[in-house]
Amino acid sequence: MKSSIRISSRLKLLAGFILILVSIIAIQVINFIGIGKIKRSQNDLITAFQTSQSMLSLRNEENRIRALTLEMILTHDQEERDAHVMDIRRRIGVVEETITKIEKNIANNPENLEKFSEIKELLKTFRANRERQLIMINQGKADEALDFALTVQNPFYESIQSKMGDMDRILENDTQEVLARNDALNTRISASLGILGSLIILISLLFIIWTFRLLHNLSREVKAGVNILGTSAAEILTTVNEVSTGATETATAVSETTTTIEEIRQTALLATQRAQMVLDSSRKASEAADNGKESVQQTIEGMDRINQQMNLIAESVVKLSEQNRSIGEITASVNDIADQSNLLAVNAAIEAAKAGEQGRGFAVVAQEIRSLAEQSKQATSQVKEILTEIQKAVNLAVMATEQGSKAVDHGNKLARQSGEMIDILAESVNDAVQSVIQISTSSQQQMAGMDQIVPAMENIKQASEQNVVGTRQTQNAAQTLNELGQNLKKIILKYNV
Repeated sequence: MKSSIRISSRLKLLAGFILILVSIIAIQVINFIGIGKIKRSQNDLITAFQTSQSMLSLRNEENRIRALTLEMILTHDQEERDAHVMDIRRRIGVVEETITKIEKNIANNPENLEKFSEIKELLKTFRANRERQLIMINQGKADEALDFALTVQNPFYESIQSKMGDMDRILENDTQEVLARNDALNTRISASLGILGSLIILISLLFIIWTFRLLHNLSREVKAGVNILGTSAAEILTTVNEVSTGATETATAVSETTTTIEEIRQTALLATQRAQMVLDSSRKASEAADNGKESVQQTIEGMDRINQQMNLIAESVVKLSEQNRSIGEITASVNDIADQSNLLAVNAAIEAAKAGEQGRGFAVVAQEIRSLAEQSKQATSQVKEILTEIQKAVNLAVMATEQGSKAVDHGNKLARQSGEMIDILAESVNDAVQSVIQISTSSQQQMAGMDQIVPAMENIKQASEQNVVGTRQTQNAAQTLNELGQNLKKIILKYNV
C-alpha cells in the first residue's frame, strides 16, 4: 500500500512539473509564432515604405528630366545642351532601375501591379515623345519642340502625375493596413502571453500548496518509518553479530578440511603416477611379446620357405643326376659312332688303295673321317671325365640337401615351440596390461574426483572467507543503519515539516 502511494506521489510530482513545462513551452511557441508574424508584418511594412519612396523618387526623376528638357529648349549653348543630354540619359537609367524595384516590391499584389503597368505604359509613351523632342532640339527646331511639349507632353505628364498620385494613396492605405494588422497582432500576442503567464502562476501556486501538503504527509510517514527503522536496525545488528561469529568458525573449519583434502590429493597423485609407470612398462612388455610373436611367426614362415626351396633344390639335383646319366648314355653312343666311323675309315682306306689312282680322293676323305673319329673319341673321354665330376658333386649336393632338410625340419619344430611359449607369455602380459589399465583408470578417476573436490573446497573456502567479509560488511552496514536511524530521528525533530 505504501509503495503504491509513493509511486502515485512521484507520478503526481512529475505530472505537475510536466504541466508547468508544457505551459512554458506553449508560451515559447506562441512567442515564436508571434515573432514570426511580426517579422513578416514588418517586412510588408518595409516593402510598402520602400515602394512609396521609389514612387517619390520616380516622380522626382521624371520632373527633373522634364525640367532639363525645357532648359534645353530655352538655351542656345550647344555644350550646355550636351551636358543636359548626358544628365537626362543618366536619370533615365535611374528611372528604369526604380521601375524594376517597384515591380519587384508589388509583385505579390496583382491589383497594384496592374495599376503600375498603366503608369509604365504612359511613361514609355512619354519617353518616346521626349526622344522626338530631343531630335527637334538638336535640329534647331526649338519652337516646334516647345509647342510639342505644351500640346502633347503636358497632357501625358498630367496623366502620369495623376496616376502616380493614385498609386501613392493606394500604397499609403496599404501601409496603414499593415500597421493596423501589426498592432492587432501585438495585442493578440500580448493577451495570449498574459493569459498563459497567469495560468502558469496559478498552476505553480496550486503545485506548491499540493507539494507542501504531500511533504507534510510524507514527513509524518517518515517519522513512523524511522522509529521502526531504529528498532529493526538494533535487532539486525544483534543478529549480524551472531552470524559473523558463526561464519568465522565455519571459515576456520573449511580451511582445515581444505588442507586435509589437499594432502589426500597429493597421495592420489603419487599413486596415479606409479600406476602410470607400471602401465607404461606393461605396455612395453606387451609390445615386446607381440614383436617376439611376430618374429617367431616370420621365422616359421621363413623356415617353411627354406624347406620349400630345399625340396625344390633336391628335385633339381635329382633331375640333374638323371640328365647326367642321359648325357653319359649319349656320350657312349657317340663313342660307339666314333669307333664305327674309325672302322669305316679303315675299310674306306683299304678300298681306296685297291682302287689305285681313282680312289686317292676317297682315301683323303677316309683319312679325314678317321681324324674326326679320333677327335670325337677324345672329346667323349673328356665329357665322361666331366660327367664323373658332376655326378660326384650331385651326390654331395643330394647329401647336403638331405641334411639341410633335416636341419630345417628341426628348426621349424623349435620355432613352433618358441611361438607357443611366446603366445602364452603374450596372453599373460595382456592380462597384466588389462589389470594395470583398470588400476590406472580407477586411479585417474580418483584423481579427477580429487581435482574436482579440491577446487570445490577452495571455492567453499573462498565463499566462506567472502561470507566472513560480507558478514562484517553487513555488520558495519547494520551499525551504520542504526546510526542513520538515530540521525534521522534527530533531523526530523530538528526540521519538523
